[in-house]
Amino acid sequence: MVNLKLLVVGKTKYKWLDEGIRHYLKLMRKHLELNIIIVKDEKITSSKSSELILDKEAERIFKYFDKNSFRIVLDSAGKNIPSESLAQLFSDKMNEGYSDFTFIIGGALGLSQKVVKNCHLKLSLSSMTFTHQLSRLVLLEQVYRAFSIIKGEKYHK
Repeated sequence: MVNLKLLVVGKTKYKWLDEGIRHYLKLMRKHLELNIIIVKDEKITSSKSSELILDKEAERIFKYFDKNSFRIVLDSAGKNIPSESLAQLFSDKMNEGYSDFTFIIGGALGLSQKVVKNCHLKLSLSSMTFTHQLSRLVLLEQVYRAFSIIKGEKYHK
């Protein structure tokens, strides 16, 4: 069984996002074991630099890093790939022996470069900018789509 961990900074603030996330969690149960870990976001204040805030969040994120997991960070400067290529990436990595995957989504200020540098792949969901909260829902839909492609199911047309 494939294990997928979604490491996210901060809670979602909207019910409709939580409902969408729960919808994809339910759909994915047949494909993989999914665990969402919410890392506490650091309060943004004028007395703290962005770098300090990101470093404190990075410390919390690193507590959940697993050396045996293939780590993918969502980053606007990351690789932009079609859904079929994401499915192929999962297939290739599973053939290489990976059964654990971790996606990392930063908070309002993004992620510390310390986190980004400790990931195997930087991935962009789009050339457009999404909120970090909406990115969670979009990512889960794409992961579900990728595993539907791998399994040859009709979801991906």
